[in-house]
Amino acid sequence: MTLAAPPSTPDHGPAGTPPDGAIPPWHPGQPHHELAADVRWWMGMPLAFGLFGRLALDQVAYREVAAAVDATGRFAENFTDRGLRSYLWGPLMLFGDDADRRATAARLKDLHGAVRGRGRGEFAGERYSALDPALWKWVGTSSLLVFYKGYVTTYAARLDAEQREVVYRTILFLSDVELPSDRAAIPATVAEMEAYYDRVATTELADNEFLQWANRTFSALPVPTLVGPRWLHLAITPAWRLLTPVLTRPARICGEAAAHPRMRELLGVRWSRARQRELALYAALIRAGRRWLPPWLLLEPLAHNRYRYERLRAAYAGPALTSFAAPTASTDPAG
Repeated sequence: MTLAAPPSTPDHGPAGTPPDGAIPPWHPGQPHHELAADVRWWMGMPLAFGLFGRLALDQVAYREVAAAVDATGRFAENFTDRGLRSYLWGPLMLFGDDADRRATAARLKDLHGAVRGRGRGEFAGERYSALDPALWKWVGTSSLLVFYKGYVTTYAARLDAEQREVVYRTILFLSDVELPSDRAAIPATVAEMEAYYDRVATTELADNEFLQWANRTFSALPVPTLVGPRWLHLAITPAWRLLTPVLTRPARICGEAAAHPRMRELLGVRWSRARQRELALYAALIRAGRRWLPPWLLLEPLAHNRYRYERLRAAYAGPALTSFAAPTASTDPAG
């Protein structure tokens, strides 16, 4: 659909190595493999996370998750740094080699094991554990939907029900960080996901102070401090504060457009024809950018490294023989 998919070989999985016989959705033998390949590279675009990351606010509409996130204090310390740290886990699990992917997934689970206790303030007395299968399933599904809803919102007019299923299953194939529990399993199909989300929206999602604070902060993000000296952070602060409300506007519109009705209600979103037209403009710009801009500009470094590797691998493999057996003798009298 946009980025040209590097030729694949039958035994290559998410990061390009054999994943116990699983055939990736973007393999040429799979139905809608070109769509699956495009979804794969969509997940390697920082812009996809940046424009639709606001959808993850639904995680903290779940009271136990909000209690856990609030208790750590890292969002309050620097909302932008905390969001960037979350994002940086993704490329390692999506586009690293198999050893790095497994190690990153295991480390992510181990670190979450320490997130347990009781809430404070508004959440005083609320018990939480990040490894509770119900919470893990919710956060995992929500994280997956940042990419799924982002893609289908951007390409809505071009996707039928079968193609949406390919989009969802491709993202699910790449997002393998489940706990060994059926209760924590991410829904396997679009229908199951929608039913699960509707059920959680009805029974669990509710307003809270942390949700509203996070929603406001998205439009007034603090200067990131993960890179660079303190004097640089201070120097860019005036320009950052001036530009942030303008630069975060597209993410606000995209996130609100893709949000579940319950989240729109909790966040006080009033959708209008003007906002629909604004969304259409942003979606058209995203599609055009993905069609015309070079991969090195669209993809984050690890994804681009994987993209280049697979193209080079195909170039090296192209001239190879399909068999080392001796040629069969010709039965043609003229031969």
